[in-house]
Amino acid sequence: MSDKKKSGSKNYAWIFFVYLIFLIAAIPWYWSKDNSLIILGLPAWVFVAILVSICTSIFTAFLLLRYPWKMEVDADE
Repeated sequence: MSDKKKSGSKNYAWIFFVYLIFLIAAIPWYWSKDNSLIILGLPAWVFVAILVSICTSIFTAFLLLRYPWKMEVDADE
């Protein structure tokens, strides 16, 4: 095996890029100041930020269910 790919190592770079996309979508820097669009009684940028936050939470829950943390158990217990 090569040095880059050791046994048991996985490439999780895609997770970083998904979170980066969520971050870019959630921050309202691309909204114009004179945008007055209202969605469900909220400014559009607030609605989008909340929606992206919900999607980020669902993605995080998916990751934790798909790739659970390995817990160490002491022999003394």
